[in-house]
Amino acid sequence: MKNIKLNKEGEEGLDKLYFKGGKFSHITGSKLKFLPFNTKYNKNCKSDFKVFQGVVGECFRMSNDKQFSKELTKDNDSSFKTKLKKHILKEAVNKVDTEHPEDFKEVIINLFFEEDGDLIKFNKKMLSYMNFINEHAILKETSKFFYDIFLNTKILSNKDLVRSENDNLFYKLIIDCLPELEDKSKVKSNIKYTNVFDEITELFLNDFNVLSNREDLFLEHIEDLFKYYYFFYLSQTAINLNKFGGTKEIKPICFSMDWETLSETRRSFNFGWKHTLLDLENLFSHANTLELLNYISINDKKIGDYDTIVGSYEGLSEDKAKEFVLKVKELSEFYQPQIESLKSPFKMGKNWKDCESSLSKRLSTKKFNNEIQIEIYSLFYRIDYQFRNSQREKPYSDYSNWLIEFFKSNYTKFRGRLGYTTSISQETLLFFTKICIEDKDKIRLKSLWSKLEERGLSFDETSKVEIVKLFERINLLEKKSDSGDAQYVKSII
Repeated sequence: MKNIKLNKEGEEGLDKLYFKGGKFSHITGSKLKFLPFNTKYNKNCKSDFKVFQGVVGECFRMSNDKQFSKELTKDNDSSFKTKLKKHILKEAVNKVDTEHPEDFKEVIINLFFEEDGDLIKFNKKMLSYMNFINEHAILKETSKFFYDIFLNTKILSNKDLVRSENDNLFYKLIIDCLPELEDKSKVKSNIKYTNVFDEITELFLNDFNVLSNREDLFLEHIEDLFKYYYFFYLSQTAINLNKFGGTKEIKPICFSMDWETLSETRRSFNFGWKHTLLDLENLFSHANTLELLNYISINDKKIGDYDTIVGSYEGLSEDKAKEFVLKVKELSEFYQPQIESLKSPFKMGKNWKDCESSLSKRLSTKKFNNEIQIEIYSLFYRIDYQFRNSQREKPYSDYSNWLIEFFKSNYTKFRGRLGYTTSISQETLLFFTKICIEDKDKIRLKSLWSKLEERGLSFDETSKVEIVKLFERINLLEKKSDSGDAQYVKSII
């Protein structure tokens, strides 16, 4: 017999965790931690989200429970990259017997450092020394999220992965000059993120293994892979959250190439950025809905995400299914009075009566498979309504801005009157073409489109024509005939 319980009292109950100092406040990530965001968006993180090197470096450090020494990270006038560079140069001069130390330093700088002072990635061991441009808690949290979702299989600890082909004497010298990493300090609370889209993790692991087979490609594109899968997972999660349970499926986003000219009639404009944006901006409401729902337990186990909830519901007897629905209704009955008790519950003219009226209209247009989805959606709608129609609108939008601004910075292009449209660069296209071809000599063009769609990348017919022109121009297209079935894309490697 299934035991269904709504935990209201006690140390882990609603009445304890939702009231601080006697005042109701929204909390997320306590019962179900699945998004790495907070309600204070900081635009200073944009540069880190653009390059993603700090997240990659932190993940590699996490895989070995390591961290930078305080000497490298303590606050002073020097940046991390400056301190790392000085350390390497000092150690190199001490290890090599030379009568011209300054000339020797200049040789090392020219060979191993970028113009901005970054250490060049010539060896996989360099990856643990990539750091954030700006120190911010959300960047560390993003790294933890990525590690928990994609890398918690200890894949980064694989000895074959860290083995490097670049082992000449000069390379070995620089590696020997790298500062020692310290053991990571223990964290009191280390709740792991819940993976709500296993299929995307499996795709990542496949592509990660493909990339790791070639060290030069691995070092050149590891940030590209991490960055795209971070977006891919989160955007698909957001899109599927709005189904409120059922069968998860990857819904490819229609991209254009950034060199194309677009018009308002193009599918890439109508179904790209604007459509995706609508699926991203209510993330905070979903986070709060799932947090509340997981105060319900079945046989003392949290009920999980929407898909798990619907699956559990469908496996219950008729009586228990009705009991489950009543528990979700109780959450709305708990929530609505708490909002009324706040100093400014709603904007002028907005109230729960208006909410219920608009909810009723929405439900008449929705097609849900069962009663539990109707009640979950109703709870979500009430939470979303109060955020959109109260003074809590800013934290609501700030929460989703972590993903929206990331998307805009990396996978859109501003096109004047059209605004932001979904776009990728030639470099990104060719990178994923390499990934899709894997170790084969060539694949059918039609197969390439399918493999890209598996990874969330879709193109309309106009963009496909542009891509084919690019492949022809750089001699990647092999034609047996003009038929699409007889066109092949050759390996770039």
